[in-house]
Amino acid sequence: MKTLWTSFLSLAAVLAATAAEMKQPAFQMEEKELLAVVTESTNLNDRVTACQELCHKGTDAAVPVLGALLTDQTEAPLFHAARYGLQNIPGAAADAALCEAEGRLMAKRKDAVQTSLRIRKQPVSADYNGAPVVKTELTPLQRGDLAVVPELIANALQNNGESRLAVRSLIGFPNEALDDQLVAMLSEEAPRARLAISVLGERRARKALPALVRLVKESKDEVLRRDSCKALASICQAKEDFALLLGLLRDNPTDDELSSILIRVLGKEFIPPRNKIVIKSAKFGNFESNKVVNVTARVQSMVDAGSISILVNSRLAGAGGFAHDPAPGLRKELHLTYSIDGQPDLTRIAAEQKDMTLVELRLPDSVTEPFFAAYAESKGELRKALRHVLAKLKRRGDVPDTKGVSFRSIFNKKDLSGWSQQDGYWRVKDGIITGESTPEHPCKPNHHLVYTAEELSDFELLAEFRLSAGANSGIQLRCQEQFVGDNGYQADMNGGGNYVGYLYHPRQHLIGERGADVTIEKNGAKSVVRFSNNQELQKLYKPLQWNQIRVEVAGRTITVWINGVRTTSVTDAREEFLPAKGRIALQLHQGPPMTVEFTNLRIRD
Repeated sequence: MKTLWTSFLSLAAVLAATAAEMKQPAFQMEEKELLAVVTESTNLNDRVTACQELCHKGTDAAVPVLGALLTDQTEAPLFHAARYGLQNIPGAAADAALCEAEGRLMAKRKDAVQTSLRIRKQPVSADYNGAPVVKTELTPLQRGDLAVVPELIANALQNNGESRLAVRSLIGFPNEALDDQLVAMLSEEAPRARLAISVLGERRARKALPALVRLVKESKDEVLRRDSCKALASICQAKEDFALLLGLLRDNPTDDELSSILIRVLGKEFIPPRNKIVIKSAKFGNFESNKVVNVTARVQSMVDAGSISILVNSRLAGAGGFAHDPAPGLRKELHLTYSIDGQPDLTRIAAEQKDMTLVELRLPDSVTEPFFAAYAESKGELRKALRHVLAKLKRRGDVPDTKGVSFRSIFNKKDLSGWSQQDGYWRVKDGIITGESTPEHPCKPNHHLVYTAEELSDFELLAEFRLSAGANSGIQLRCQEQFVGDNGYQADMNGGGNYVGYLYHPRQHLIGERGADVTIEKNGAKSVVRFSNNQELQKLYKPLQWNQIRVEVAGRTITVWINGVRTTSVTDAREEFLPAKGRIALQLHQGPPMTVEFTNLRIRD
């Protein structure tokens, strides 16, 4: 027998997993808030959810916004969500918007709109006059009648295909009073408690926080506890709940589940930076055969519309939403040169069907300041846990440390305390570590100034460096305490700039090329993904001037930035090439007379 909720499959799907990234459940938002999500959000899932929820709250004010999304160029999930929203908004305006779209769309999307018109019992005709239509009366499920909840819960607890639909109906149930019933279920037997935890998490039910925290602290059921952690990660917000989550982690800093909550909650706060991006050149096609199309104007229009990530496909080369393949059957790439806020040009390369991200997302200061304040005060296992959280966040985007609270200096600018050398090539002069090879005291072979005060595992290094024209140098990472000869990975650099921004290894040479992400498996198998142009990145380096280098060593990955721009990364699974911990060392390379200088060396570990 068909149950009540099965009849409304479309409604039940409204607030499925796509709601997970919204700051509050869509059913709690007003029409103007939903419209703001549709028009302003950069999160596709959030826009889809808002379009779908407008089927309940949408008026004529929503029709132009949803109608504008009924194009052949709109992403498929967003197109169908907008169609669904219009399909359920009563009145002549929605009828007219659907009919107008039906007359200009291509085949598949035209058929979808025709389906919506049939559901509204409207004629499918290009000359439809927009006469008003009476919408079918809302069902108890659509109205949010609590009387249907027991049936939904009973069906959701069944282990079959229909149970998933019941769960989705509970997630999207348009009545906040449901949350009280679900919170009460948290103290019942495990299956009902697990269902309540899952639905409360998806509904962002803040009234459930005290009960979920209690389960995380006290439950002996590992499955219930794990599910409660996931729900907390969905419900909690960075500004309001950071102290709560930090307290949980402080009580049990070795619990990876608690670290994961903090990573997810803070990770939801990443925002696109407000930069002025100017596309200098954009070309798409196969460059070996020179079958290439200039798509500069198209990419600039996407950037001007707010895109910070470009999907590389043949639509870039087309017009009016139609794809155009400039090199059928051949491997295609997008080569892009652009500037950010008037800074030196950057070049990116991405293969077809890959996303090219132009600028990193960043965490706002309101999120990073309390985090780094807590980090500065932490010790032992808690600091280790927060360092893990930080490393995970930085893989998603920029995590600016505005006050520098978590960096510490490893050079006192007076002498070489904490550093060791052999043969006297290094000294401190005017607050600068200076390595010098002269005709009277030539450096043969390579010599290192080793930071012997401590060994380091995961850390981030910031430093300024300046090189004479013929100089050759580098920074050794997790190396052995060795003063003569090289060992371990090195952030490479030289006065001419052609090595600056590379990663070098004496047994592998220039293993990390500028503009490439390199992965090396335990068996030595190597894969390379290019993200930028080698020669363009070299332009970041300023010869004979001070430059900044930033190096992050996190787990099995080393990443390098020059003057604020990422140049390369290497992930090496082999312990013999990248040990778990080691020293930092500064290199003076053998060769002609040279001077290498370093200052403001500081680390965050």
